[in-house]
Amino acid sequence: MIINTKHRSMWLAMGFLLLTILACSTSQETTPTPAPTPTTAQVAENNPTPTATTNAPATPTVTVAPDVTAESGCTLNASYVADVTIPDDTQFAPGAAFVKTWRLRNSGSCEWETGSQLVFSSGDPLGGPTVVSVPALAPGSTLDISVNFVAPNAPGTYRSTWQMQSPEGTRYGSQIYAQIIVPAPVTPTFTPGPADLVITNLVVDAANPQKGAPLHIVATIRNQGNSVAANFHWAWRMVSSKQYIEAPDTLTLGPGEETTAQLEFTFNSQGNYTTDAVVDSRTEIAESDEGNNGRQLALSVSAAPSVEPTTLTLHRTARSGEATTEGRGTRLRAGINSAGKGFRAFLDFDLAELPGLGDQAQILDADLNLHNYSGDCFEFLGPLHIHHVNYGGQINSGDYNSGPQSTVLSAASSADIFNPLDITARIQGFVEHEGAGHYQLRLQLKGDNLGKAYACLMEWSDATLIVKYKP
Repeated sequence: MIINTKHRSMWLAMGFLLLTILACSTSQETTPTPAPTPTTAQVAENNPTPTATTNAPATPTVTVAPDVTAESGCTLNASYVADVTIPDDTQFAPGAAFVKTWRLRNSGSCEWETGSQLVFSSGDPLGGPTVVSVPALAPGSTLDISVNFVAPNAPGTYRSTWQMQSPEGTRYGSQIYAQIIVPAPVTPTFTPGPADLVITNLVVDAANPQKGAPLHIVATIRNQGNSVAANFHWAWRMVSSKQYIEAPDTLTLGPGEETTAQLEFTFNSQGNYTTDAVVDSRTEIAESDEGNNGRQLALSVSAAPSVEPTTLTLHRTARSGEATTEGRGTRLRAGINSAGKGFRAFLDFDLAELPGLGDQAQILDADLNLHNYSGDCFEFLGPLHIHHVNYGGQINSGDYNSGPQSTVLSAASSADIFNPLDITARIQGFVEHEGAGHYQLRLQLKGDNLGKAYACLMEWSDATLIVKYKP
């Protein structure tokens, strides 16, 4: 590239005028510039090619470089012809070595004598020499001159400017330059891939799973993808024909993170099971692999160990009492009082007082004892109906006529309630559906609506339920 080139026609006329003036006056010597110590010259006959990426060179702006008159009276000048290598703004990696070659023409009338040099003038030296020796060159001839450079380490645009110099140290001709770009490093943009959830391990926390014994399904879950998996679910099922049981809590895992989660389950029967678990059970997470979310676990569930039966006596609870159409009380009475009001007794037994009782318990015997009472109203008001009801935590007047769930017994005489009533099957059915809940009864005489003419009350001091069971 050039800064100054020769506009020959104008400067020839000016040179002729200058010679005329010098002929009529005292001669004036040119003050030389001290010459720096040259390095070995590198005159390019072959054009080296840079390894860096290049851009197409811009067309240079031609500016005239004035002739410089030598002591002998001839003129010194150098015109830029072309960039043989390394067009302007060629890009190089930091520290890359390259060779810049210019083509210059001796555009003066003096021969370039041996000892002429191309010298660094301004800008950035680009790690090169400050002087390159140039061989002799006749006027009008061209010459390729090369300089070895090294690209700086810091990003930026760099220019190194050079000019011809005579053996006496006089600089002349166009200023030529090498201009390169060291680009800033490109920081790659990382776009994370999706999550990928897998179950790496699936076990139970029981060494010998047994029927009726609660255990925990323990899953080790890992996100082996590149994105966060947030608020996902996992689930497990005992066999493929059953519905999945979803764990209650959600999980969140970052890339590469792992966690252990569990859910509780009780097998109701013994046998061999092929269970399986699945992560992202609601398919809410976008994953790189949607086919690796499951894991199987084979389990052998043995029978529950033999348990000796337990027999316990349950007494009525504080929820027991009596009711009329107008209110309630704490005594246990059934019949008609002297004012003609009807009374009905309510019994509550809390099966939770039986240790270990659950919906898998086996009821071996259940006896209801109602023989501790006073008054005998069977003759005029009987029979005595014993209904299974559900009145909840407190007796209300509305429970007086509420519909029963079932009738346990209709006793026609005192003989029917003198002995314990066997309600084993009823307690077994209740436990299978309700577990250890409150078993409730209502005692009512059929004729309790006949009025005060038939006033008669039966009152129980206590009522008990004796249960023999295996948990």
